[in-house]
Amino acid sequence: MRIRIKAFGCKLNQCEAGAIERKLISIGHEVVTCAPFDVVIVCGCTVTSRADFKARQFLRRMRREYGVERLILSGCSAVNIGEELACELYVEKTFTRNDSDAIAKYLGHGVGTSQSRETFAGRVRGFVKIQDGCNQFCSYCIVPLVRGRERSEEPSKIVKRVAELHSAGVHEAVLTGVHDGRYFRDGLDLSGLCRKILDETDIFRIRLSSIEPTEITDDLIDLLAESSRVASHLHVPLQSGSDAVLERMRRPYKSAFYRSAIERLHTNVNNIGIGADVIVGFPGETDDDFQRTYDLIESLPLSYLHVFRYSRREGTDAADFLDQVREEIKRERMERLIGLRDRKKQEFAETQMGVAQTVIVERVSVDNIASGWSDNYMRAFFVSDYISVNNIVLLNPISYNKGIINCEIKDLIL
Repeated sequence: MRIRIKAFGCKLNQCEAGAIERKLISIGHEVVTCAPFDVVIVCGCTVTSRADFKARQFLRRMRREYGVERLILSGCSAVNIGEELACELYVEKTFTRNDSDAIAKYLGHGVGTSQSRETFAGRVRGFVKIQDGCNQFCSYCIVPLVRGRERSEEPSKIVKRVAELHSAGVHEAVLTGVHDGRYFRDGLDLSGLCRKILDETDIFRIRLSSIEPTEITDDLIDLLAESSRVASHLHVPLQSGSDAVLERMRRPYKSAFYRSAIERLHTNVNNIGIGADVIVGFPGETDDDFQRTYDLIESLPLSYLHVFRYSRREGTDAADFLDQVREEIKRERMERLIGLRDRKKQEFAETQMGVAQTVIVERVSVDNIASGWSDNYMRAFFVSDYISVNNIVLLNPISYNKGIINCEIKDLIL
């Protein structure tokens, strides 16, 4: 069968969608992006109501525009969907987890030739699932209710997956999960897992995803500082710079602790790129609370920022808080933080002028403009008439605009 798989939301969802793709190809199905489609599988995200809407909108479009009769919804969105809505969307089957084996069993074998080896033509990175679930239960977050309790993958399974990526020509493995910093299995924490991967595979680079400030250990900092094969980049969620708001969110730290974690990273890891999430307009957030958030972000060496307006999510404690913030105030605060975000990106880019950057080439245009992401998570562009996708190059940044660096090529590494 010709099957389309569409993933919404986080890197973990994309990673699990990739596992479904590999499984279906291995049993003789064809995974495609161009119509016609015999089956469409949507790996939905439910972290916000908007995310749920996007998945449902896509399902409707597949039926309306392409006449797809067999629609499957899997993952977090499938947890909250009722039977009535599933019928309204003409969903044939739901899977509350992105379970590749269960989906493959349901669809059965295809008529094509089964393939045991995957191909990654044109891909420079692969997502590797290391963990699932969350025990934190922040007051605004639905994820623990739909993903369940924390559980970590076997280290040997993770190492095997990274080795498979390397054998298929992928140069960067992105370790991903719901709560990556809580990884622990067979005596290994996240740092120990990374060292095992480095020792037992030849992957060029591994990249960590989101790590909570409370989980930035001295050992993790040492790993980032010492290994050229671990990307100098961390995403460290903040959510608010107000201690009062952090407490209402049930975040397990205060703003001073967050500041200390970021400053330790910045001081000890050369040229590290540090990103953050922040939520504006959380119930009860006052002008003073917001200003504390703004001032904290302004004072920290962050290289980028993801800004979200708080939206009520049914099933979470915060949805029932009485002191909801008006939408116009949320928009105003968001606009201010977006302005600050752009300034922080520019400031970080300025510090990188003349600093050599290792980049895996992702795209090359017809006029020989190549681009990719640097070790410290900056978008880099350069011109070359002999570079191909998946080459690894050493670049010299010479200018920047809106947080993007323009570079000259210094050396072809691979």
